[in-house]
Amino acid sequence: MTTPRTSGALGALSADAGGTPGPRLDAAVAADPAAAGASPALAGADAAVAGTASAATGAAPTALPPRRMNLLPRLLSSAVLICLVSSMIWVGGIPLDVLIGAAAALAAWELGALLGRLPAPAPRWLVVALAVWLAERAVLPGPGGNLEVILAAALAAGMVAGVLFRVAWEGWAAGLGGGLYLGVGLGSLLGLYHWPGATPAVGMRLVAIVVGAVVATDTLAYFTGHALGRHPFFPAISPKKSVEGAVGGAAGAVLVAGIAGPLVVSLNPVAAVGLGLLIAVVAEGGDLAESALKRQAGVKDSGRLIPGHGGLLDRLDGLLLAGPAAYCLLVLIGFH
Repeated sequence: MTTPRTSGALGALSADAGGTPGPRLDAAVAADPAAAGASPALAGADAAVAGTASAATGAAPTALPPRRMNLLPRLLSSAVLICLVSSMIWVGGIPLDVLIGAAAALAAWELGALLGRLPAPAPRWLVVALAVWLAERAVLPGPGGNLEVILAAALAAGMVAGVLFRVAWEGWAAGLGGGLYLGVGLGSLLGLYHWPGATPAVGMRLVAIVVGAVVATDTLAYFTGHALGRHPFFPAISPKKSVEGAVGGAAGAVLVAGIAGPLVVSLNPVAAVGLGLLIAVVAEGGDLAESALKRQAGVKDSGRLIPGHGGLLDRLDGLLLAGPAAYCLLVLIGFH
């Protein structure tokens, strides 16, 4: 004898709870009578229904809910991005400088929109100007590329403009922080490319290793999480991420850096593996940091520039911390 299938929201609630309708379902409906009449709004929202079930029954979720993979837009967009970035890294010089500057400007515009949704909005002009200036400082002549000059100018201009336009102190500080976050993150890639005493070929390989390790982290974390993800990883910030995905992403970064480091830039194997681990940790941390910012701003994506991925900032979040971390590690170990 088969159990009658409950329709609408109650059927979805039962399916997400992992069983047939019974006392647990009755308790959920009794605790939240409105759920019985909300089937049009909840029928297609598995995550929302699962959250209602957990809240009504007091049971904490033990595993991530099943997710759909929207592969085609992601794959097409990724292919275009990989071709563009790879060609610019290969060519180097002015094309790479322009790419970094354009990426800094677009990502800063998106970041300014996110910061503008916070209680103390940051001035977008300050975020964009400081991010582009810092991103390009490795190739600017004379004092224009001096970090002390850039920060002093940003502090003075930002504070004066804040007084004139009555920008809240918190907003001014968020603008400076946002510009540093993007500018130093992307500028470190040009710093790697123009590594002191290294040829352009070595610089190109350093950038390729860092970018490749971050891409491997994102890709393997995504597919491993979909295939094996069962245990949530920082669910309060990003409910869809799993511990299994994080481990898979770390393995991807270690493989890329651990193999490419010794082969293409003569990096010590132990240092190469350490570089891979460092990139994995900070790349995933950067992803979580941007997710936390989006959650505070009340949005799902930073923009709609890249189909299947969201905004440019959504694609750069891991790289923005991985670049500076890799640069610092290479300085500390005396790479030359």
